[in-house]
Amino acid sequence: MFRRLFWFVLGGLAALFGYGWLRRQADQLATKESVDQFIDGLVDRVITVKDKVSDTVNGATGSKRDSTSDDLFE
Repeated sequence: MFRRLFWFVLGGLAALFGYGWLRRQADQLATKESVDQFIDGLVDRVITVKDKVSDTVNGATGSKRDSTSDDLFE
């Protein structure tokens, strides 16, 4: 009788601790995924801004002609 009760209680405790451990692991994984998604989004935004600034600067300098001294007198 006591042997069965011992194993039943031990199994119940193992189930409780296992459930708690699995829940903590799931919370950590969910937090990690949200942080990774945030960082990926931030990197994408920085790259987009860099490309826009680069295009703007290249467009501003590329549209101007290089003037020479001959252009001033014509």
